[in-house]
Amino acid sequence: MHVNAGALAQFKTNMTQRLNKRRQRGVTLVELAVAVAVMGLIMAGAMVGVPRLMASVKLNQEIKDWQMASLAVQNMVMGGSFPTTDLATNIPTSPVVEGFNRNGTKILNRFGGAVSFDSVPGDYPSTGMQVVSEGYPSAQCVDFVTKMYPTFSTITVGSIAVKTKDSNDMSGIQTACTTGPVPVGGGAAPAISATNVTFTISG
Repeated sequence: MHVNAGALAQFKTNMTQRLNKRRQRGVTLVELAVAVAVMGLIMAGAMVGVPRLMASVKLNQEIKDWQMASLAVQNMVMGGSFPTTDLATNIPTSPVVEGFNRNGTKILNRFGGAVSFDSVPGDYPSTGMQVVSEGYPSAQCVDFVTKMYPTFSTITVGSIAVKTKDSNDMSGIQTACTTGPVPVGGGAAPAISATNVTFTISG
């Protein structure tokens, strides 16, 4: 049987094109599946990583805020302009908290917790103010108190004093930031997710 060479060549070309199209379709589907899987991994990682990054940014800003506040207190005391009465009203309108977040007249920390001010209780430090800053997440509480330990004169986390006039022991910070008080009836102290920090800033 005589076979036309041109027809045979055309047949081979058509078959090759069909096979190529099938291969291309297969590769495209595989690549698409891989791309979707990679995107899923990236999104899953982002869901975990972004909150941690945001918490780290807030912590760094919080530390900077209180470093600047401490410097402002010292400057005002030295200049004779630091208020000695009604600190709850006078500090929020002073340069001490100039860069802080606000909700109306309320001062907020970087984690959204309320911040209040009062005169130093007792005789230490002799000048300055007492601050109650609320709602620090436990992990950020540990880092915040540790890094601000040299700056603040006294520090109480929740109800646990971790720095006083007579004691400078940082070993209790982790426990104070992550566990609540022991139940009245006894038993283990419960884990907590957030806590308040009370500290004094001297002039």
